Amino acid sequence: MGAGTVETIPGLGLQITFPNLTPDVETGAGSWTDDMFARAIREGISHDGRALVPIMRYENFRHMSDEDLAAVVVYLRSIPAVHNPLPQTKLPLLFKLLTKGFPEPLTEAVASPDGVDSVRHGEYLTQIGGCEDCHMATDLKRKEYPYGGGQIIEGDAGKAAAANLTPDPSGIPYYSDDMFIQTMRTGRVGGVREMSAAMPWRYYGKLNDDDLKAIFAYLRAQKPVSHHVDNSESPTYCKFCGKTHGGGSLNP
Repeated sequence: MGAGTVETIPGLGLQITFPNLTPDVETGAGSWTDDMFARAIREGISHDGRALVPIMRYENFRHMSDEDLAAVVVYLRSIPAVHNPLPQTKLPLLFKLLTKGFPEPLTEAVASPDGVDSVRHGEYLTQIGGCEDCHMATDLKRKEYPYGGGQIIEGDAGKAAAANLTPDPSGIPYYSDDMFIQTMRTGRVGGVREMSAAMPWRYYGKLNDDDLKAIFAYLRAQKPVSHHVDNSESPTYCKFCGKTHGGGSLNP
């Protein structure tokens, strides 16, 4: 666990190394300071001063509170050390220059949600989880609609469109707290229809009930977006977002 790996993208000339985060001193993070971990996780700066490739989701993690960040670091220091030498990341010059433009320093402390305002707590969790990154809808005029869905996600599990998570009739107004939790725990809507594996419910489903209820409270507070997206239906052209996805032809 956490010993790192290397991913090569030949067409782009990229060799991206996901580093060994175990406490091994020679090949891992055993010699990293807490500040090095913090800058890498929330600011996108490697322990050796390099700008991290934005595939590392530090732009989401920069919203992580100081308290939660400290807990992550403590956890990483607790996992067994693994000796696993890895090559350095190799990027074309242009890509390397572009990557340098993304990291931004944090200049003030990041507080934890107070735990009383469930909507704010849910917002905090979705920011860290990057939920809006996939579920943002964009119309033909490039106007964005948070959690309106329709983005096409491709991966090893195939292709699927991100769902509309707003309280509009075309979204998930029929969900309850219990149904949302069950869906996130099992990957099945209503215990029947299986979600695409492109949705990482196996990770998010490990959140406790209070956290999942807070996320659902935040989704219920979103502005309704009329955008029918249904992966169980045949992919058709959508006049709203301009993409081809399940149920697309049902959108005016």
